[in-house]
Amino acid sequence: MKKKFELTEETKIVNNVTLHRIRALRDVFNFKKGKLGGWIEKEKNLSHEGECWVFDNACVMNDASVSDNSLMYGNAQMSGNARMGGNSRMYDDAVMLDNAQMFDESCMLDNSQMSGNAQMWGNVYMMGNAHMAGNGTISTSTDVLCFTNVGSEHGSLTVYKAKEGIEVTSWGFQGTDIEFLNAVKEKHGLDSKIGKEYSMMIELAGFRILG
Repeated sequence: MKKKFELTEETKIVNNVTLHRIRALRDVFNFKKGKLGGWIEKEKNLSHEGECWVFDNACVMNDASVSDNSLMYGNAQMSGNARMGGNSRMYDDAVMLDNAQMFDESCMLDNSQMSGNAQMWGNVYMMGNAHMAGNGTISTSTDVLCFTNVGSEHGSLTVYKAKEGIEVTSWGFQGTDIEFLNAVKEKHGLDSKIGKEYSMMIELAGFRILG
């Protein structure tokens, strides 16, 4: 197998990990031989097979891996044991960590984030401040719903399909819809304005995702 990139001596430190800028040893995707690409920690982070590539300031570290024809742009970042393959794409400031996996034609952009054992495949887009964690498993765009500027924190609320039912991430919380509503009950009360808003959002998301 002919190598398609090499690690250069140009380095930077991200999250206490030393990353190397890569240089193309042959034409890759629309990238010409000799040009500098993004940043990886070690060769196993980026496959020499396929047309996969890391561009711009995108970073891959730890045991995360980019394979097949997947592409990373902008300030996208992968760490932990995250996996990216197929024809998937990561743009902007999107982040994948832990054991998250993304395949097929799926795409992450903006400030979206995947963590835990979350999985995404099919032709799905995650954007905005959406954050999928836990056991999220989405394969269509109707498997995830993100609300923004909500609650007392004026943050985001992401509801997504899991192996069983739906799960929720918001203001540092990650768990099932029932666990989330219990947390809201303790913090705000379900009869409060915020409690009622959250309850309606969970009900709508459940109807949209589970039918």
